[in-house]
Amino acid sequence: MPNYRIHKRKRKKEIILLSPILLLALILTFYPHLNYPYPLHVDEWFHITQAKQISLNKKIDWYSRKEFKLGLERGWHLFLALIQKTFNLNAKQWICLPSIFHLLAIFSTYLFVLNFFGKKQALISAFLIALIPSNVTIGGPVFLVPVNLSLIFIPLALLFAFGLLKIKRIYNYLALFSILTFILYAHPPTAIVLLIILGIYFLLNSFSKDKEARERLKFLFLTTFLSVLVSIPNYLPEIQKKGLEAIKFDFWIYLKEIPSVYGTIPTIFFVLGFYFLSHFKNKEVWSLLLSSIFLILIIVLFARFGLNFLIPYQRTYIPLFLLMSIIASFGYSKLLEIKKPFKNFGLFLLFICLTLTAYFAIKRDLKTPYYHLINDKDYENFLWIKENSEPNAIVLLDPWKARAFPAIAERKVYAVMPFGPNKEYLKLVENAYRFFAQKCTNTTFLIENNISIIYSPVKCQNDDLIEVKENIYILK
Repeated sequence: MPNYRIHKRKRKKEIILLSPILLLALILTFYPHLNYPYPLHVDEWFHITQAKQISLNKKIDWYSRKEFKLGLERGWHLFLALIQKTFNLNAKQWICLPSIFHLLAIFSTYLFVLNFFGKKQALISAFLIALIPSNVTIGGPVFLVPVNLSLIFIPLALLFAFGLLKIKRIYNYLALFSILTFILYAHPPTAIVLLIILGIYFLLNSFSKDKEARERLKFLFLTTFLSVLVSIPNYLPEIQKKGLEAIKFDFWIYLKEIPSVYGTIPTIFFVLGFYFLSHFKNKEVWSLLLSSIFLILIIVLFARFGLNFLIPYQRTYIPLFLLMSIIASFGYSKLLEIKKPFKNFGLFLLFICLTLTAYFAIKRDLKTPYYHLINDKDYENFLWIKENSEPNAIVLLDPWKARAFPAIAERKVYAVMPFGPNKEYLKLVENAYRFFAQKCTNTTFLIENNISIIYSPVKCQNDDLIEVKENIYILK
């Protein structure tokens, strides 16, 4: 009984210490929505649209007007579809989900580091995860994007892969198998990062002569192999269609910007943590150290030579920042060992450094620009179109707003701005802009493309169109 009470008091104390960190994360994640109650990124609108199409069992894709197909992120979209089916969310309610995922990421990282290093490092790493940056290039906790799954599932997977929990081996590897398989179906870049960490851990242990270590290695290899094997159906159609061609990108964040994006102070403590941890012979520690260097090399190769290796470079940043936060937590915790000129001087230094880290991170976040694809008027008009049009109607509107339109109106669009240099999509975009530039006078164009509704950014001057609501026209 006394021991139970001690453990209960410890858990209560940990929850109290973790609470302000969770509150900080909640504020930072939701802050951009205080004056804008809609998703902040074009990718978010895409994922919500996919989830709605799955939940409504649509056969025709609202964006392309072709057969609806699940892509490589089918696990992610099926998961969102389950949420949509259960709660029937509207566009203004989806914005709460990133905050929930961010809190889960903090819990996941805290649990891993608590069992890996200790309580002090766990609290510091949780604090750093709360401050993880977001921007429209790399993603981040502010957005409803699958790369954030890395913040939740990589720490959990490593918790089981490193055998940090005292549970039966079979349950340990079943949990790892489930997590890795889900990630392979939900977000391939996150799966690649996890496989890199597990691969390095496997190689480091392969030289061990310890029988128990080699036994664990066999189970780890078998678990990983089976998980990859089960995920092959997710990748086979894409490989058959495109082959193993390299992916090309037209923009990037240079290596020199990593400290400015992640934060100069936590980057310094990442270097310090790396230095102190490099003195350990622990293979689990070295798997994290080498993996972080490997992810940085991926960015270097792309920034310097334009080479893309294994994983799209911009999907490397969030999992890299996760590893940097875990390693940096050890660097920060070393301040506590400083006892001079007075006993609690190290704690004082730690408080100052974490305060400065938070100050610059919050200042950075407050200045970060986001997409505002639609406004309140657009939202109301999209809902009006949904309620006053046929389910199979094709709608012509600004191609940028068309990215958000199907998630709200649940109708097909003629043209949508593509995520990359897609010639077919860009041709339709060009047609849409030309139509609006001509004041909507090309009736033949509307008839040939079965367009029955126009949400126009300009005043239409066409007798064949009836303005049924401001900016909304229907073909006679």
